[in-house]
Amino acid sequence: MDRIVLITGASSGVGLSLARHLAGRYRVVALARRVERIREEFRGNPDVEAYRLDLSDGEEVVRTLDGMAARFGFIPYLINNAGVNVKASLDELDERDLAGSLQVNAVSPAIFMKYLLPAMKKYDFGRIVNITSGAPLNCFPGYGAYSASKAALNALTVSAAKECASYNIKINLMSPGPVRTEMAPDAPMDPSVCYPTADYLLELGEDGPTGRFFWLGYEIPLFPDLEGIQWLEGKADKRFRKVI
Repeated sequence: MDRIVLITGASSGVGLSLARHLAGRYRVVALARRVERIREEFRGNPDVEAYRLDLSDGEEVVRTLDGMAARFGFIPYLINNAGVNVKASLDELDERDLAGSLQVNAVSPAIFMKYLLPAMKKYDFGRIVNITSGAPLNCFPGYGAYSASKAALNALTVSAAKECASYNIKINLMSPGPVRTEMAPDAPMDPSVCYPTADYLLELGEDGPTGRFFWLGYEIPLFPDLEGIQWLEGKADKRFRKVI
């Protein structure tokens, strides 16, 4: 099996850093709008192939994936990294920016999974790392579009992991941490701090975790402890405060 890893948003930040880190051990298929940056960075490197892709255009995403399937066949590793971060309070947020955030940060990664999962199921192998953030767990003011889109990605990831539970397919979330990127130029850490977590998730064995959230080597719970809630009966035990 060829160790082909597809990385979106590979022209800068975490995506570019991961492409540098993985090239050589993997055959890297690097996608980004600013494809010339990738080609300049990896000029003459046979382990990296670069392709232009605008994730805000759903039709272009589908066309690109059709081309990837024809070019490479089975792609066993996927890192959904590309993202956008629009800062605005909800009452000032342009609905087009909200829709665009959801498209790039959640819908497009879901399309990538939809297209690559059938072959992963056929070959009974796949490792998917969806780059997320602590934002949907913290919900900082002014970042509602980003937090909502990453929350959607989190939910899609956990759902897909459960749907693939009978296969040797591991679908997990990784927050790279407070790393310096174009979206966060003042962050304190270099993107390389996420390498050990990324390596761990790409190299998971058949009994490894799936549908989980990882951050700088830690596994972080995505959901509160909901034991004691009977959803279909509309009841909860005494651990939960009843207000009416």
